[in-house]
Amino acid sequence: VDLANGSIQKLYAENTNLLVFQEKKVNNALIDKDAIYTADGSKLTTTGTLVIGQITPFQGNYGISKDPGSFAIHGYNKYWTDKDRGAVLRLGASGIEEISNNGMIDWFRDELGNVNTASGVIKGVYDVYNKNYTLSLQNPPGCPGVPVVGIKESTLAFDEISNGWVSFYTYIPEDFKS
Repeated sequence: VDLANGSIQKLYAENTNLLVFQEKKVNNALIDKDAIYTADGSKLTTTGTLVIGQITPFQGNYGISKDPGSFAIHGYNKYWTDKDRGAVLRLGASGIEEISNNGMIDWFRDELGNVNTASGVIKGVYDVYNKNYTLSLQNPPGCPGVPVVGIKESTLAFDEISNGWVSFYTYIPEDFKS
């Protein structure tokens, strides 16, 4: 992977692909396959002895920052935050989509930036019962660098059916179990 995109924060294997989440980029790598190109430039995929084959970046300038705890999965959809860009993202069949744009773009741009890099955490989980991606932004009490007007802690949910952010919760989870 390109080191200019930061360190690898999360690896996720799915079928014969490996998702590589760097701080500033998300890549797809072939596992146990090797991509060979024919003379006319078309791709020919064969089984090989390589553990990790060709690495292809996804469209868009998104990564996972230093928050791999925000990653959650349900079916073929993956969810995570890019704190550095103030975005909440979903990777599905059509590529990476910025779901924070669905009615909450300003809120996420402001509040993801308020999560303290040193001691704050961003946690995510897919709630199969309610069919929501639940996200919790947390700064410990007395966390330095958090503006007085900014949040200290907040938990909210994104609903796939309505394709929007449907609820702010009154609890702050200690841990998420998926």
